[in-house]
Amino acid sequence: MKQDEKCGAEPPSRADLRRRKLIETARKLFVENGFHATGIAQIARESGIAVGQIYRDFSSKEEIVAALVEEDCRHFMAAEALDAAIRDGDRERVFAWLHHFVEPDDDPSGGRLFAEIVAESSRNERVAAIFASIHDRLRANLLVALTLLAPGEARAERRAVVADGIMTVSLGMLHHQLMRPDMDLAPLILALRNIIDEQIAALNAAEDPAAIVPGDRIG
Repeated sequence: MKQDEKCGAEPPSRADLRRRKLIETARKLFVENGFHATGIAQIARESGIAVGQIYRDFSSKEEIVAALVEEDCRHFMAAEALDAAIRDGDRERVFAWLHHFVEPDDDPSGGRLFAEIVAESSRNERVAAIFASIHDRLRANLLVALTLLAPGEARAERRAVVADGIMTVSLGMLHHQLMRPDMDLAPLILALRNIIDEQIAALNAAEDPAAIVPGDRIG
């Protein structure tokens, strides 16, 4: 019995398989040539799918980017794992989910693609809107996780600062990995995770959470 049949899921249709091939072909070309320099005609040649058919599946190159980013973001956010940890009140799993944000992808091509999309967002409003939407969803999930670990309305403002800090560090790690591909990142990742833990501990210990500044320690 096939896996799809055992799970009760419908096998992918020909249209699904074609869209999957287009997305993966576009991913490869965006990494190799850059988003700006890759056109629909190139994607058609590389994939073997006619330009007309591509435009029936995706109305524009930006729509391919949206599908690609959505797929990667769904994997990175691990929203289902976070939801399950919160339902269970499992602080350890929520900490693990937060720590994941400062761990770069094992595949450096993912970082290159992300850097391409960030660069393109500065000159393409549609790509900028895609990036902003993903950024907002990631930040919302971070705030949900931080609220479980450091609850209370008085901490809301500082939780937002910590969430933005984690997002900033995560983006920085992607670029650091691109610039220093041979560097052992394990000590840096451990240090950044410790900083996250210290900030959450400071949030929980402070009488006035809004007064906490980056670098505050407990004890």
